[in-house]
Amino acid sequence: MYKWDERYDTEEFVFGTEPNDFILEILHHLPKQGRALDLATGEGRNAAFLAQHGLEVLGVDLSDVGLQKAKKLAELKGVRFAIQQADLTEFDFPQEHYAVITNIFCHFTEPNRSEVYRRVIDALEPGGLFVGVFYHPEQIMFGTGGPSDPTMLGTLRDMVDVFGGLEWIVAEHVRREVYEGSRHTGQSSLIRLLGRKPL
Repeated sequence: MYKWDERYDTEEFVFGTEPNDFILEILHHLPKQGRALDLATGEGRNAAFLAQHGLEVLGVDLSDVGLQKAKKLAELKGVRFAIQQADLTEFDFPQEHYAVITNIFCHFTEPNRSEVYRRVIDALEPGGLFVGVFYHPEQIMFGTGGPSDPTMLGTLRDMVDVFGGLEWIVAEHVRREVYEGSRHTGQSSLIRLLGRKPL
């Protein structure tokens, strides 16, 4: 069984049912309507939140088990959003299509990182927003979530460079407590990005 299917194969929502706190913090920047893409949506917590706030959301993930739980969460929250099972390295990103793209704790090694995120930028409509939260390399020292492979993690400079062309509203490296289900708990080292595609 695929490792993320195994991880999600439990009654609990392993990352919780509430959105990532950075999405809550930057909510006032997000449009009240338009299309949104939630990358590596997992059990759907961030997709559900975006749908609650008026966006037409597609959640994409490789794990069918996670996506079935995303359907369940949508029912629990009383919202609707579309889901699609796909490997993001092979996903067909439409050009200039989304008002918002979110990527919360989805990590790639190079060259996939640069290739996927170039297509993410292309998929944003002019003026569209990218919201990203990633673990910093020092997260391995904290051991409170995220990949154990340091090649999957980037510094703030690495991540800003890979999203070259966006205008940064927020681009920061922070250390803070994270409590998101059983899989992300405790002091963490995070890269948090909010960028706008130029008009």
